[in-house]
Amino acid sequence: MKAVTYVQPGGPEVMQLVDVAEPVIKPHEVLIAVEAISIEGGDIISRNSQFLQPGEYLGYSAAGTILATGSDVQGLAPGQKVATFNWRGAYAERRAVPAYNCFPVPAGLDPRVAAAIPVGPGTAAWAYHLGKLQPGQTVLILGAAGGVGVAAVQLASRMGARVIGTGTRAESLEKLRQFGLDDAIVVGEKQAGDQVRELLGGNKVDLLIDTIGGDALSDGVEVLRDGGTAVIIGILAGRNHMIDTEYLLLHRITLIGCLLGPEWGEKQIARDLVNELMQMAANGELTVPVDSTFPLEKVIEAHQRAETRGRLGRVFMTL
Repeated sequence: MKAVTYVQPGGPEVMQLVDVAEPVIKPHEVLIAVEAISIEGGDIISRNSQFLQPGEYLGYSAAGTILATGSDVQGLAPGQKVATFNWRGAYAERRAVPAYNCFPVPAGLDPRVAAAIPVGPGTAAWAYHLGKLQPGQTVLILGAAGGVGVAAVQLASRMGARVIGTGTRAESLEKLRQFGLDDAIVVGEKQAGDQVRELLGGNKVDLLIDTIGGDALSDGVEVLRDGGTAVIIGILAGRNHMIDTEYLLLHRITLIGCLLGPEWGEKQIARDLVNELMQMAANGELTVPVDSTFPLEKVIEAHQRAETRGRLGRVFMTL
C-alpha cells in the first residue's frame, strides 16, 4: 500500500509517498480502507518536530470503510463507514486503529467532514464539557478561525452563550459571524485583553478557550472573572510560558488541560460526544468548512495550503 513518511522532521518538502506493507490488526483493532484524511494541526507539529519510528506513518484523522475487525471488537463490522483517530497512520491507503477510536459515519455525511469531526469539533465539545459552559455565559475563544475555533464558535452559540473570538485577520473573523460569533477581536497593535475589557465595559468573561498558548494565554487569563476557567487546547505560540500563579490564586482561576485523544479509551461520554457531533453534521446543525481537497500524492501541496495563513476551513486529502 501507499503511505506518507519522512526521514527527518522539517517542512512539507520532507514528506514522501512510499510503498509499505499493509498493517496487521490486533484483537482490539479495526482495519479500514482510507477514503478521506483531515489535515490537523497536530500533523503539522509532528512533521515539523517529531521523528517517526520504523513502521509509523503521519496523520491523526481519517475516514473510510472497515475491511476487517479484530477478535475482541464488538459493534463494528466490515463494510461500515467510520471516522477514525490515532496518533499516527492516517496518511495511508489502509490504517489500523483501536475500536474505541472509531466513530460510525451517518448515511450521507461527506467522508471529509466525518474525518475532521473527532479532532476539531470533538476537542471543542470536550473543552466545553470540562469548562462547564452554561447558557447566558460569555466565552472568549483565542484563535477562533482555526479548526477547533470554528467548531467552538458554533457549539457555544448553540448553547446560548455570548461568543467572543480573536484572530489576526478581520476578514476571517467576519466570516465566523455566520456560525454564531458575536464579537470579533483582531489581535495586532492592541492587546486582545484590553479590547475585551473595552468591549465588555470593564466586565470579564466566564470561560476562556485557548487554542494558541504563549502570551495569548496569560493575556486571556487576565480577562477571566474571579472563579473563571481557562481550558488549554493549543501550544502553537510556545510550550514553556510563565503564568503569574499569584494572580491565579487571588482570582481563583482554574486552568484545565484538554487533550481528547486519551479520553476515548477511558470515558464513554467522550465517545458519545463525537457520535453526537457526527449526527449534528449529518443533520446540518454543525458545519465543517472545506477550504480545499488534494489527492494523497499531493501531500506536500496539501500541507503547504494547510500552513497558509488567513484561510477558513479544513484542508483534506482523498484517495
